[in-house]
Amino acid sequence: MRLPNAEYFADLIKAISAVVEEGTFVVDENSIKMVSMDPAHISLVDFELDKSAAEEYVCSEPMNITVSITELLKFLKRGKKSESITIAYESDKKKLTIILSDVASSKERSFTINALEPVISRTAVPNLTFEAAARINTDALADAIEDSSLVSDYVKFTISPDAVILSAKGEVGAVQIKLSKTGAAVYEVKADKEVWANFSINYVEKIIKAAKTLSEELTIELSTNKPIRFSFPIPSGKLGYLVAPRIETA
Repeated sequence: MRLPNAEYFADLIKAISAVVEEGTFVVDENSIKMVSMDPAHISLVDFELDKSAAEEYVCSEPMNITVSITELLKFLKRGKKSESITIAYESDKKKLTIILSDVASSKERSFTINALEPVISRTAVPNLTFEAAARINTDALADAIEDSSLVSDYVKFTISPDAVILSAKGEVGAVQIKLSKTGAAVYEVKADKEVWANFSINYVEKIIKAAKTLSEELTIELSTNKPIRFSFPIPSGKLGYLVAPRIETA
C-alpha cells in the first residue's frame, strides 16, 4: 500500500494507539481494518481504510497482520508531509517494511518491524442503538474535557434537544460546559429527550487528543447509562470509538 502523505498515516495509527498498544490489522483486496479493545475492555476502536485512499494497493489474499502499535508508531513518526509512505508485508517472514520517499530530494528511507504472533480472539463491534446524537467541533469538545479534568477523573456527557453539556464535580469544586444547539461549536443535535452517562476522563481524553488532528468535527451518540460512540469522519475510511460508562443513578 502506498499513500501520498506519510504524516497523515502516522496520525491514523496514533488514533488507534489511543486504545491499544498492539493489535491485528485485517487486510483484504478492498481495505485494511482493525477492531480492538483496550486490556481493561473499557474502550474500543473501529478503524477502516479503503484502498481508494492509496495511490497503489495490492493484496493477493486476505491476511491478518498483528503488530505492536507502539513500536510501529515510533517508525511512522519519522515520516513527513512531503514524503509518501509504502507499507509492504511479507507473510512468510512476518516482517512489515515501511518505506518513506521524498521525490524532491531523491531521498528514501526504509524501516522493518517484526510482526507478532496473531491474536486468536476476534473483537466484534457491538450492535448498539442510541437515543441521541450530536455533531460538534472537535476542539470545543477537547477544551471541555480539559476543563472537566480540573476537578474530577470522570465527566458526565448530557445530550438534550437544545444542547450538549459536559459536567464534572469533585472535592475541589464543579465544572459545567454547555454547548448550545444555536452556537458555533454545535452543528447538529438529534434528541427527543435528555440522555446522559458518566465516563472516565482518562479514556475519553486520550481518544479526543489522538483523533482531533484528523477531523475538525465528530459525532457523539449516547443513551442514558450506556456506552458512548465517537465517530470521526475521515476520507476513504472510518474511525470510531466506544467507551463504556461508569454506571450511576441520576
